[in-house]
Amino acid sequence: MTPDEWSVLRTVSVGDDDARLGYDRLRRPDDEAEGRFWVDARDSVCVVAAHDDEIVLVEEYRPRLGETVLSCPVGAVEGDESLVEAAARELREETGYRADSLRLLETSYPVAWLRKRRGIVFASGLTPGDKATDDDEFTRVRRLPVDEALDAARHQPVTDWTLLPLLLSRYEGLV
Repeated sequence: MTPDEWSVLRTVSVGDDDARLGYDRLRRPDDEAEGRFWVDARDSVCVVAAHDDEIVLVEEYRPRLGETVLSCPVGAVEGDESLVEAAARELREETGYRADSLRLLETSYPVAWLRKRRGIVFASGLTPGDKATDDDEFTRVRRLPVDEALDAARHQPVTDWTLLPLLLSRYEGLV
C-alpha cells in the first residue's frame, strides 16, 4: 500500500510546539473511514555511554510507573539541536560525563502513534564531571559492567530506554 491510497478527511488537534495531541479521520484504500489518535512531541535521544568496560546509567524513581528505573540517559531535543548535540547535552546534564566521541547509531519512531523520532547515540572517551540535572530530577549515576547492564535492562519496566540501545550497541560491536 502507498500513502496516496489513504486520505485525511479531517484533523483535530490541541497543544503547542512542544507537544500536540490529535485525531485524524481517514479514508482507507477500501473506501471505509476510520479514526486514529496521534501525539506529536519533540524528538528525543537515548545515550549508550561506555566508560572503562562499563555502561553509565541513570537510576531514577518514575512516579507514573511507581518504580525505580535504571536507564541510559534520555531526553528531548531542544531548539535546533541535532540528535548528537542533544545526546552530548543530556549525557552531561544527567551524568556529568563529557564524551570525546559521539556516534548516531539509529533513528526510529518508537511507536506508530507517537510522531517523534528517537535517536540512539553511542558515547565514548568519557571524562567525568558534575551533573546538572533540572530541579525536579532526582537521579543517581550508576556504572555497571556491560553484561550486568544488559541483565538489569531486561528487568526494567521500560526496555526501550536501555535494553534496545544496549543490544544495538552490542550488535554494532561497540560494547
